Order: sequence, then structure tokens, then C-alpha cells
Amino acid sequence: MRFRGVFAALMAFCLLGAGRQAVAQSTPSRDAAAIDQLIRAEWRKRGITPAKHADDARYLRRVYLDITGTIPPEQVVSEFMEDRSPDKRARAVDALLDSPAYADHWTYYWDNVLMGKATPMATVDYGAFRRWLHDEFARNASYDKFVTDLITATGLSSTGPTYQEALGFAMTKPTMAADDPSRPKIDPASVNGAVNWHLRFAASPADVAGIASKIFLGVQIQCAQCHDHKTEKWKQADFRSFTACFIQTVGVPTQGYMKGQALKGIVPLNVRDVNFPVRGNKMNGGEERIPYVQAVPATLDGTPITSGRMDRRKELAVWMTAKQNPWFAPALVNRMWARFLGRGFVEPIDDFRPSNPAVLPEAMRQLAADFTAHGNDLKTLIKTICATEAYQLSSVPQGNADPENTLWEHYRLKPMEVNVMVNSLISATNFSPILAKISGGNAEQYTARLERLLTFTFNTDEPESEQKEFEGTIPQALLMLNNGLTNGTVSPIPGSALSEVLAMPGGDADRINSLYLRTLARKPTATELTRWTEFLAAPREVVIAKPGDLPPPPPRPNPAMAGKPGQQGMGAGRGAADPLQRMAFVRNRNNTPTAKQQAYEDMFWALLNSSEFLFNH
Repeated sequence: MRFRGVFAALMAFCLLGAGRQAVAQSTPSRDAAAIDQLIRAEWRKRGITPAKHADDARYLRRVYLDITGTIPPEQVVSEFMEDRSPDKRARAVDALLDSPAYADHWTYYWDNVLMGKATPMATVDYGAFRRWLHDEFARNASYDKFVTDLITATGLSSTGPTYQEALGFAMTKPTMAADDPSRPKIDPASVNGAVNWHLRFAASPADVAGIASKIFLGVQIQCAQCHDHKTEKWKQADFRSFTACFIQTVGVPTQGYMKGQALKGIVPLNVRDVNFPVRGNKMNGGEERIPYVQAVPATLDGTPITSGRMDRRKELAVWMTAKQNPWFAPALVNRMWARFLGRGFVEPIDDFRPSNPAVLPEAMRQLAADFTAHGNDLKTLIKTICATEAYQLSSVPQGNADPENTLWEHYRLKPMEVNVMVNSLISATNFSPILAKISGGNAEQYTARLERLLTFTFNTDEPESEQKEFEGTIPQALLMLNNGLTNGTVSPIPGSALSEVLAMPGGDADRINSLYLRTLARKPTATELTRWTEFLAAPREVVIAKPGDLPPPPPRPNPAMAGKPGQQGMGAGRGAADPLQRMAFVRNRNNTPTAKQQAYEDMFWALLNSSEFLFNH
């Protein structure tokens, strides 16, 4: 593949902050107005000047990325910018929450939160868990019901897919033949994918307890597992009592996998609670359960679990999701506030304790009370957050601002997460149908492979921390400059975005405008339009791809190494050549491009590699 134009590469880093447009605010909801009032009062108290409001184009792109995990289509951007209705921002949020992409995006997020990096386990069906998650978000299950169903989950874990199917892709269905002897005769309708969360951490009941407390209550009790801390509230006895609520949960293999067939796929387990301690079974905690068997089960506030052993998890879930629970609603609204605004009221978001006080605790309490009053409805919470003034501010701070931006006086820059980056690249280039065609119907496998590579290169331990400027590393830059998705998709392959743009009637100004709307969700400024027009008209040498320009195939994916430091989830040997780069290579070899066409490719490539494209701002 040829090197992109130097001017185009330089332009890629000069786009963030350009293209400000007229302000058009939506009317905030009553709940959002109450939060705004508390934040504004603190701004005045500290003498902080908030940023200006974000223009329509930036707001639309922002809510698309935050709610659905991708950028808006060109036509949607154009129509939104032309709409003069005062409630258009609220209507845009409503439309996104009702779209299938909402369930897809939040399935991906909660899968990462709850399951972490997928590690091949003979007892865990990750695909079944993802399908359960997707069903929960597609039907907009209330958050308390969602947590209750997860904490108390019982039933069959799987129909017995292969490792590849279980570790693969969100909506993948098992493909084993119905008459395959290694496939147990299990009705898919009897599977409860939620039990795979318990199986994921079944080897350590303490892990289940610690994760449940951290995620659903925002309380980190793991340090109390081994010793008492002088300055913290939670003691070892508290940890053991909380863990005792989970020790009776075990998985029993189904009859279909009792004679070794488990080696050919996932072991379907019947997860249930038993009224006896389990010892010597590594999968179910083994001897580690003994100190927790001896503990009196209790909630974090010391309330004893008085039900019989068979009902411990149910009683715990009732306490955990109760309206009067001081941690449940605040932990969720804090997580969601941080998700949308880049920083929570409490940071880290899962570390609620007296020695780590919240910023604006009254605002967090108000938001939590509103969330509870609306039946723990996640969509209503998102509508409220998106209607706040803090969420609708520009990312450019004013002169008198807090350097740490702890009060959200300007929108915090958020680098795209890997799956969002891939989704946005595919959307901008209109390559979804092309990927489906060249991958033989396995587009999800292609994008998943790319996501694994990007995840390793772009991995950060603090995904919700703010980056004040583009801080990409050299490996990140090289990967974005040379991977098949950003290089192959900027070629005018029939059906692609660039092919459609080049076929448009009109002149260069119209085509430049279209590429900006497709990638940055805004129109170019007058200065940008002039520079790109000159760039496209400048004389240049046509570069014809040669066989040696095609990069070597990437390492072959190895799921067993996924998530291990330095391994990138890849195994020994080489995989197949990147289909996108090969397609672009063959097309350029067989159809000699013009200088103007290659200039457009360089321009498109520069926009896709710009910091403005790669950040939510």
C-alpha cells in the first residue's frame, strides 16, 4: 500500500476544535433542570466560568457515540442541522434509545463490566450470557430487575456451543449440527444465560462477592478479604458474611456431558443452590469455601440473611435493590454520569467510602432519587443526563475554569473505545455490506479480530479518565495508519462511501462537504474548504500498488492467549491476508486510479485518522 499524502496527514491533526456553529439548546427536563441548578450554584460559588454550549452537530455526534456506540449517518446530520424545532435534541435522544443499536451498544458495555476479558473456560458460555444481556436491554428491563435476575440466576447455562461460538460475537447462534453426538439435547428456551456470570467466577466465591459489591453498590470490600484495615469501615468478618450469601451456588453438569464430551465444547451446567457446603471441588470453590461456610450470611450494612440456605441470594437481592439502600441507586447513577460526562461524582466510580467523598453529593442524591422515582428505568436516566446543561457544553474551556474540570464546566474529551472506533469507521465508509460479502458472511469475525488487535494496542487501565489532548502512542498511530480497515475502506470500491461521493453531481465543494458530514458529523469551515479544494487540485504523481506493497498477513488469532500481557490474543504462525487491503490492492492494480481519485483517498484517510474523528468531544 502507498503512503498517504504528507499534507493530508498533517491536516488530520488540525481538525479538532474547528467548525463551531450557532448554538441551539434543547429544553431540559424538570429533573435535568434541578441538577443544572445545583451545578450552576457551585460554579458561582467557586468563580468558575462554564464553556459555551455545544452546537447541534457536536451534540448529535456526542449522543450517537454515547447511546449507540457509532457516529450518525450523513443524512441524519443534515436533517438535524436543518431542523429548527426547539425539542429536536430530546427527540434525537428518544429515537436513539428506541433503536436496535442501543441494545447492541449497552450489551457490549455491560459484558465488559461484568465478565471482563473472555478467557476460555469449559464451563462458561460467553455467547449465551451476551444474548441474555441483549434481551434485557432490548426489552428495557428495569435496573433493579436486571440486577435481581443476575444475582439470583439459576438454570441451564448453555446448549453446548463450541469454544469459538461461546467466545465470539454478541449475537452468534450455535452452529453445531443437531445430530452431533457432542451436542447435548437441551432446549434453547430452557437456557438462562445469566448463570454464566456465576460460573465465570465460580472457582472463588470471594470474587463473586467482591465484584457484586463493587459493581452494583460501588463499594470495594476486597481488601477486607485478608485483613482488617485500621481506617476503613469494612472488616474481614463483614466480607466473610457477605460472601456467605453466595457459597451455596454451584453448577452441576448435565447428563449429556458426563462422559468426556465436554472436551468438544462448553459444558452445560445446571446452576442452583445446594444446602450443603462443597469441599474438594475446584470448580465450586473447594476448600476456600470453608471460612465462608462458617460465617453468618449478612448484607453490607450488617443485616442478617435469615432465610434458609436455599434463599440467601434472593434475600440479598431484595436488600440490594431496595429503595432505601444507600448505595444501589447512587452507584448506578454515578457510573452512568461518568460514562456520559467523563467523570463521576465519586472517583473512582466504584469506590464509595467516607474517606473518598463525592463531588456535589446533593446532585448525585437528587439524580439517584429521580432514578428510583422513575422505576429504575435506565432510558429515563439517560434522557435526564443528556438534557443537562453540563452534558451539552462545548469541550473548549473558558478562561476562568478549573484545570481539573471536576465540576464539568466543559465537556471532557473521551477517546473512542475500540468497538466504537471500529463501528464508526465502518459507518463512515459504508463498508458493512462489503464486509459481509468479502468475509463470506463472517463480518463479525473480521471486526472481532481487528478489535482484539486494537484492544491490545489502545488498552488503558482508566477508560473513563479524561485526555486533555491527543496522546496517542507511536504503535497506536502506526496501527491506525496501516490497518486494513482505515486503508482498505478509503478506496472507491463499488458501494463504498468514497465511491458514492465520487459519483455525486456537483463539484469538489459538494464532495468535501459530504465527506465531512460522513466522518466528523459537521460541515467544513471556509478555511478547511479552501485548503482541501487546493489540495485536490494540486498536481501529483499517480502511485500504482505493487505486489510487494501488500503487507504480510497478521498473526493467526489464538483465543487461549486473549488478554494475556504481550500476546495480543494472537498465536504462532500467520493468518490470512487482510481481505480489505487485498480488495483495494486488486482494484487499484486492475483499474488505474487517477490523481484526483488518489487525492480524495488521501483526504478521506486523513479525516478518519484525525483526532476529531477518534475522540468524543
